[in-house]
Formats: sequence, C-alpha cells, structure tokens
Amino acid sequence: MNSLARIRFGRFLASPRRLRLALDVSLACLLLWGTHAAYRASTGHVQNCDSVYSLVVAEKILTERTVKLNDCVPVGHDLPYQLIRHTDPRRISDSPAIYYGYPLGSTILSLPSVEYARIKSGLSLVLSDGRPNLDFENLLQLRIAANVSAGIVVLFYVMCRPFCSPLVSVLIALGFAFGSPVWSTLARSLWSHTWMVALLSSAIVLLVARQRVERATWRTDLGFGLALGTALFWMLFTRAHGIFSALGIGVFLLIHQRRLLLATVGTGVLWSAGLVAASLHLFGTIAPPSVYSPDTIDGHEMLNRFAWLMVSPSRGLFVYCPYVAVVAAMLFGFRKHLADAGLLVPAGIAIAAHTLLLSCYNGWHMGSSYGPRYFCDVLPWFVLATAIAVKNVLNAPAFPWRKRLSLTLLALCFGWGIFVHARGANSVKAWLWNVRSVAVGPEDAVKDWRHPQFLTGITFNVKVDGTVVEK
Repeated sequence: MNSLARIRFGRFLASPRRLRLALDVSLACLLLWGTHAAYRASTGHVQNCDSVYSLVVAEKILTERTVKLNDCVPVGHDLPYQLIRHTDPRRISDSPAIYYGYPLGSTILSLPSVEYARIKSGLSLVLSDGRPNLDFENLLQLRIAANVSAGIVVLFYVMCRPFCSPLVSVLIALGFAFGSPVWSTLARSLWSHTWMVALLSSAIVLLVARQRVERATWRTDLGFGLALGTALFWMLFTRAHGIFSALGIGVFLLIHQRRLLLATVGTGVLWSAGLVAASLHLFGTIAPPSVYSPDTIDGHEMLNRFAWLMVSPSRGLFVYCPYVAVVAAMLFGFRKHLADAGLLVPAGIAIAAHTLLLSCYNGWHMGSSYGPRYFCDVLPWFVLATAIAVKNVLNAPAFPWRKRLSLTLLALCFGWGIFVHARGANSVKAWLWNVRSVAVGPEDAVKDWRHPQFLTGITFNVKVDGTVVEK
C-alpha cells in the first residue's frame, strides 16, 4: 500500500460514521454468506406445494410470452389444485384457459433467476408431455428461496441497527434466521410467503429509516414514498395477506407522516393501475383469476381456533416461537421506559388483524407445512418488536435482576426455536408427519400432543398410511 493509500485509509478509519458503516456492511455480508450456506446445506423435504407451476409460468412468460398452462395438464388428468380454469368474459364461446391460481408476484420477481438457470443449465421446467419438471423446479426453487431468505436475514439486521448495537443486532437476526420459519419454511421452497416477507421487511426498513430523518423535504418524502409504495404493492401482489401490514403502515403514516402517505398511496395507485391494465389484457378481468375463495372465512369457533393457533403442538405460535411471548412481556414490563413506541402501532395492527383473520379461517391448521407457517406473514413485525424490546430493557435505568431474567428467558426461547425449526429444515420425517392430516383429520392431527410434528423421527415415526409407530 503506497503512502497516499495509507493516508486515505487512515482518514476513512478516523471517521466514526464511516467506520460504523464499514462494520455494518461487513456484518451484513457475513450474515448473507453464512445463512445462505446454511439454508443451501439443509437436508429437509423440499416443500414444493402451492408453488408448483409458479416457475413453469415464469418459463412460459420468457419463452412463449403467455401465462396460459393449457398444455401443462395432460389429457385425462385431473386439474392440479394449484391451477384454475378461467373463461375470458370477452370470449364466452371459447373453452376455458388454464392458469396458475396463486398470485403471480413471486413468478415475476423470480424471472431473472429462471432465465439465468435456463441459460446456464440448458434444462427446461416443462417435460415433453407438458408436466412440470419437478426435479429441476425443486432445485431452482431451493436456490431462489435460499437467496431471498438470506437477504431477509440481512434486512432483519438492518431493521435492528437503529435500536441496537451491531452485536445485539447480529444476535437478533441470527435468532430469527434459525429460530423461526425463515429456516423451516421460507428457505425450503418458493412459498408466496418468501418474497412477501422480503418485501415487508424492506418496507419496515424504509419506515424506520424515514423516522430517523430529522428535516425531511418534499423530495425526501417523494423518494421514500416511491420506494415504500413499490414495496407494499409488490408485497400485496405476491401475497394478499399482507393487506393488514399495509393497513398498519398506512395508519402510522396518517398519524405521523401524511406527506409520505400521499407519495406512498400515489405510487401504489400507479402500480395498481398497471396491474389492472395487464389483467384486463390477459384475463379480461380487473384481477387475475385466483384459487382463493371467500367462503373459507366462516367465523366459526374463533376463540377455540385462536387458542390452538397459539398453543397447538404442531402449529402453535408459542410452541415454535415462544420468544414472541417473552418479547410481549418485556414490552409490557418495561413500558414506563419504552422508546419508539409509535412503531409498535403498525406492528400491533398487523399482528392483531392477521391473527383475527386466521381465527376466522376454516383452514387455520395450515395444510401440509411445518409449524406456524401462516405467521410468516407478520414475522418482520416480530423482529421489529424484539429490537425495540431489547433496546428498552438494556437502556432501562434500574431493575438489574429483571433485565437479566428477561434476556435469559429470551435467549433460552430462541434456543428452543432453533431446535424445533432445525427439525423442519433438516428432517424429512418431520415433513412426512403431514400424512397424519389425511389419516386422522387435520384438526385432530395438529392438536395431538402425543405426536407433535417436531418430535417426528425422535420419539415416533409416521408411516405412509398416517399410522404412528412409537420408538
């Protein structure tokens, strides 16, 4: 290194702000590399369920400029549940076309990865008879999911930094990287949750960053609004369940940042207009056809469903993510010293409304999945709440024993979370537990404390017919 370079490097290190930036970038890169390697090395079942055909559509767009999948269902075969028949109202006399029935946001966001993989491998996602090439699709979905999930962890770190030190932020990010559904669900295939969580995390990072701007101008809010509105639109286009998070952010902006709200809504309206135009062109309707049906929200036994959503042995949020309860207790116990409480308003709205929806949903047991999959949709809010809670516990002026107890319980609960989610990410037997739903019914299966999903392969095994063999 020559003398001029040494001088410049010394000046760089002499700036605390630049030094912090260099440290944050280094830690973010380490998190990205480490979590991506761990996700790619996981050995559990590839959870290619709802997302089957999502990348097939991507290839159809790239090669044939169409989203129709008529030639992907061989004659005489039943229509896979991921697909839907739709008749264009402008051409009633035509036969119904077949489309992928889940939101196309993940498909479009994955287009660059699909194109790169096709060119590099020379393989196709469609077999000669039109069926999806599941081996290639599984491989590609795992690659994309690992990339996106590792990016999510980096966003968790960035989200925590305004509240916590680099070390504490890394620990929180790692806790959620391996002690939450990021590992056991988001990284195991291209669920619609995967891209949705990345986009919601980006939106929360923008929201927190805007709060740190002391003197904002119209130009500042316009830039943040363009980014925030884009993130929220694509979040909803990827998974409509993000509507409650968008609502929570909207309420927060209405109270604190009306100018930013205007820019955000305007951006969302422009994106939505583009979606309506595209949908009218492709499908003849203002929104793409969907497998979702309004009759799944029946409102029956809400309290009973809520209780099992929290504590059922195979889907319970407090069973698989008990640190959520500890964080809530920390926020309540140290409420007199609570800072940044305003950011808990959108978090509370999103989490409460999402949980209420699940309690009204007749499919609350979450189908073939691992653990509390549906709570992935509000996972970034849990990260934000954890960062705020830890900051306030560490900064509280008194109660040393309560601080130590709170942080010890939090660490122990994250340790348990890492154990149970490691099972979902690495145990094929834990995934095969899902055949219990077919054998005994989904509600009976998820409520059975004798055979919780995370202990499959440890204390018992499940046979292909759904029967249990004790070990």
